[in-house]
Amino acid sequence: MKKKMRRIGASTRYLLLLALFSILTNTILGVLLTKQASASIRSMMNARMLDVANTAAYMLDGDALRGLSKEDAGSAEYESAKSILAGFQDNIDLSYIYSIRDEGNGNFTFGIDPAKADPAEFGTPVTYTDALYQASRGTPAVDEEPYEDAWGCFYSAYSPIFDSSGRVAGIVGVDFSREWYDGHVEAMVKTTVVTCVTSLVVGVAVALLLISRSRSRVRKVNEQLGELSTGFETLMLEVKNITGVEMGEIDTGRETEQYNIDDLDSLTRRIAAMLTDLHDQIEKVHGQAYYDLTTGVMNKECYLSTQKVMDDMVREGLADFSILLFNINELIEINRTCGHEYGDMALKDAASVLSSAFGKDRVFRIGGGEFIVIMETTSKSDIQNGFSSVEFRMAKENVKEKPYRHKLSLSMGYAVFDPETDQEYMDVYRRAEEMRNEDVAAYSAANSAE
Repeated sequence: MKKKMRRIGASTRYLLLLALFSILTNTILGVLLTKQASASIRSMMNARMLDVANTAAYMLDGDALRGLSKEDAGSAEYESAKSILAGFQDNIDLSYIYSIRDEGNGNFTFGIDPAKADPAEFGTPVTYTDALYQASRGTPAVDEEPYEDAWGCFYSAYSPIFDSSGRVAGIVGVDFSREWYDGHVEAMVKTTVVTCVTSLVVGVAVALLLISRSRSRVRKVNEQLGELSTGFETLMLEVKNITGVEMGEIDTGRETEQYNIDDLDSLTRRIAAMLTDLHDQIEKVHGQAYYDLTTGVMNKECYLSTQKVMDDMVREGLADFSILLFNINELIEINRTCGHEYGDMALKDAASVLSSAFGKDRVFRIGGGEFIVIMETTSKSDIQNGFSSVEFRMAKENVKEKPYRHKLSLSMGYAVFDPETDQEYMDVYRRAEEMRNEDVAAYSAANSAE
């Protein structure tokens, strides 16, 4: 036997969706922040490297530097330039600083190198980079990618040294190790990642807290709905006791079986189910309160409500109706000789005949074997056609063998509303009743003579 899978509730789905959304959002945000942070830190570090290179280039004498050669080592101009570069080497966190000579055709060589350990010899070739070439054309620049030479792997900044005539007399190169440069970038990336992960954890925690509180509220509402359901059931029983109307079953047990009290979807379904029950019960109350239980036509309560409406129409000068009264002949005799069960059969047959002739919504049973039909017409031909239809349908009904052993017979009477003489609905009813009673008397006399 397969185990039934538990349905995932709305609260859980919302939590999962919120968590996924939070993860996706933080991932995208993390990637964007990482890229932005990496670009920002690179920009700041490049600016710092250029500041060092530009400051050193500004302090060097381009006119003196242009004429220096390897043989000038120890001269005042040579030592002055070396001292300036050494000051930067000793006091700033960099790997190397040195001057570079442009030999033309994209070839560059070392000039003065103040490094105390393993300095580059004057005239040793320098590794070509695009940033170095750009500096030789008068614009400071920084390497976008690290390069490698005999001294290690570096990112370098280059700044041109100008002579008094504004020409490039040399270049200052400043090396920063790749480990130093990339370490700062990685540190920023790690900080960004930690921030995003922390944000994600906090977001999920807040989501869990909100869902927990929401589930508590949903649970409370569900508990209150349970009390409401019990009260609703009690109310239906009271209605039954007061009105005698038989109510439908309210299956409150299914709530425990089908509804998860912590789940928003279950709460929605539970409310919908209760509304459906309430609607069904209202329909049942309406149907049973206004329709006769024995015959299925409208009952006396509905008739009295209709009578009030007709009186209002008479007062407002809008009335245009006729009243047709019918009474089952020999109903008392059927009940006496055959029993009330068979009398109910005769009532149902009469109601069926009248409903077929006039429509179920026009027929009222107002007591015993008495029926009334209200027609929205004052045409006597329409009324006569209605009576003819009743007689025809009774004749068809009487062809059938009846268990109550009497032919179905109806006494009839009618009256038409006259706006000149009728002040209220009952004025019309009394005339119809008088005619019906005359028909009853005529039927009784005819059957007595037999």
